[in-house]
Amino acid sequence: MVLLASGLVALCGCSGPHEEAEKFRLLTYNASDGIRTLDPAKAMDLETMWAVDQLYEGLLELDADLNVVPALAQTWSVSDDGLVYAFKLRNARFHDGTLLGAKDVAMSFERLLDPAEALPGRWVLRDLHSTSGVEVISEDSLHLNLAQANPVFAGLLATTQASILKGGGWVGDPDTGDLGTGPFILRGWLPETAMVLHANPGYWMRDSSGAVLPYIDGVRLEFNREEGAEMLGFRQGRYDFVSAPSAEWMEVFFDGSGAWKPEWKGRFVRHTTPYLKTDYIGISVDSLAMAEQGFPALPLGVRRAMSMALDRSELVRELRAGGAAPAVGFVPPGMPGFSELDRPVMFELEHHADSARWLLAQHGIDEDSRLTGLVLGTKPATADLAAALQHAWSEFGLDVAIDVAPSALDAERVAKSQVPLFRKSWLADYADAENFLSLFDSQRWAPKGPNYTHFSDSDVDMWLSQAAQMNEGEERQALLRKIEQLAMSQMPLIPLWHDEVLHLVSSDWTGWQISATNRLDLRKVRLSGQAPSVN
Repeated sequence: MVLLASGLVALCGCSGPHEEAEKFRLLTYNASDGIRTLDPAKAMDLETMWAVDQLYEGLLELDADLNVVPALAQTWSVSDDGLVYAFKLRNARFHDGTLLGAKDVAMSFERLLDPAEALPGRWVLRDLHSTSGVEVISEDSLHLNLAQANPVFAGLLATTQASILKGGGWVGDPDTGDLGTGPFILRGWLPETAMVLHANPGYWMRDSSGAVLPYIDGVRLEFNREEGAEMLGFRQGRYDFVSAPSAEWMEVFFDGSGAWKPEWKGRFVRHTTPYLKTDYIGISVDSLAMAEQGFPALPLGVRRAMSMALDRSELVRELRAGGAAPAVGFVPPGMPGFSELDRPVMFELEHHADSARWLLAQHGIDEDSRLTGLVLGTKPATADLAAALQHAWSEFGLDVAIDVAPSALDAERVAKSQVPLFRKSWLADYADAENFLSLFDSQRWAPKGPNYTHFSDSDVDMWLSQAAQMNEGEERQALLRKIEQLAMSQMPLIPLWHDEVLHLVSSDWTGWQISATNRLDLRKVRLSGQAPSVN
């Protein structure tokens, strides 16, 4: 509690939050959804992963260009048959000073795979051999043995869920944040108020000139759930950056041409890049689960009509201020092998009002004979989207009620198939289409995995298995495109748009990096004019 009080003093100190942040070189931002856990294996939403990534690391990581590079592994190699991954660990230390060892890696992966733990992130290690998956060679080297080759396994090891914990997490509670090797250390956390992280003085990474990383003294997170308060705090200098503000707030900062308005020009910097992310409406196709909840099942024709009833270009203009692109598939076009030129146009993802009405009429649905009993579950932050969809579908004879729940409850209901329609987004942990198409894998039905719709197709399952054993190349990408085409023809979900990574950052800060996976890397961020320290 003493640490907590001292760590949070910058939030309420008499000298003011901005002055305190400058004094201690704390970068401050708001996590509107709050932080649900600091356990990497349970980190499934973006804001939680942002916080966890400051505290924990894996053997490998993705750089800003989505290349897999060493992290806690100093070197690594793969056998010719793709079944053995060999790692030599670097001289890194946990936050308490304990030296990282191969046994920590083995115990971390043992915990992640333990059925009794039932950790959501266990899927990243699904290809490890069931009995000899982790082989400790020496104190600083190990082998990972796969049951079958997987061309994206290195990318899986770069995900947040594959982070390494001291003693594998068996020796402490990951939510205390003291079991990692990351660039920052947890110094205070009031779940409904704020979190403070301090720079890790023993962090292993240096910049190209040998300067100690991270440059800043720490990070401060607040948990203000109101966007208006967050944006006011950003304008006043309380927060140093914001991510993906709503269309309403984009109009505050930018004119019709997308240029900064005069009063903000020079105060903030806009960082953008295409995002490997798709926002979608999921449709439960588990008729048994829906019957138990008292909801009507939606035939394929109705699902297709609901998609064609939507004008995605208009949704993007109204809800994303043009900062997104209408969906052309479930896999975003920035993914290798999935540009708009690589795949045919999906008729169901275009706005065809007449076709939508014709399909609904085949099921006896029109503006006079309406379909009722549908419910769209959402969280407060996306209630505006739910209202827009409700209005659009109403014009086609579809009456959809909106059920707004707090973020945690909304996520729980989706995982337990308690709502027939739900809003979700999926973003890439690694740069391969398999990351998105796994949502159609029948072996990954929620709550065991991200297949929240409970979609199942034997061909999709077979092709996903085949793709997992193929080397990277056009033949594999063609098979992955085939999987997307078949799954989308069954319309278990309705893709809406492909977003962009958008960070608005105070011009007081330099060294900001963004990537297509929207990971938050603060290791080389510094205040303008701040000189790095060298050991």
